[in-house]
Amino acid sequence: MTRAKLRITGPHSSPYVLGEPMYLYDGSLHIATLDPVPVNREGTEVHIEHFTPTTVVTQQKLEISKLALVEMVYFIAENFTSVQAISLSLSRQVEGYGDGMRLAGARSAFLQSLGASHIVIAPKPNAEHMGHFIVSGLWEYNPVNLEALASVLRHERDTYYGGRTATAEEARRPGLGAWVRRFIPGAAQRTGTDDGER
Repeated sequence: MTRAKLRITGPHSSPYVLGEPMYLYDGSLHIATLDPVPVNREGTEVHIEHFTPTTVVTQQKLEISKLALVEMVYFIAENFTSVQAISLSLSRQVEGYGDGMRLAGARSAFLQSLGASHIVIAPKPNAEHMGHFIVSGLWEYNPVNLEALASVLRHERDTYYGGRTATAEEARRPGLGAWVRRFIPGAAQRTGTDDGER
């Protein structure tokens, strides 16, 4: 796992074309798909809203939401010079957030850190998701916003790839119980614990 940027393609790993779904890859691992990206008639504004993590990301509980969002915005800003603004709408329900307003506040602050403005928090119009909110904003292409976006992108890459490395190293490292058992036969029976219980 390197700290290189996520790879973004169109369908079947084709070069991405505005208006298509986006496919995000971490190396060869497909991690998420963004719904077809709406583009205005002039090609100057696009909208990023709903993306779906793949099953492997969900099963491994990988935290890719922030990185994926920033990578997508940066990818468009970097590769499509006609695009002057990117509207963003964050509404995906996240497990473990019982307080919808707290999550909405965190999302609002995150959009602001990218340089987005015109941020609006509105209740999600769906009875199945009471207490959840849609957070929307507008990222406009200019040097200040581009610098803010690049700064957040560096941070999110470090967080994501650094976390993955630390998790992998921890998984490879034997626990204290295993180390003790190697030298003291029957230690696990005497302590009544094993690595999984520590």
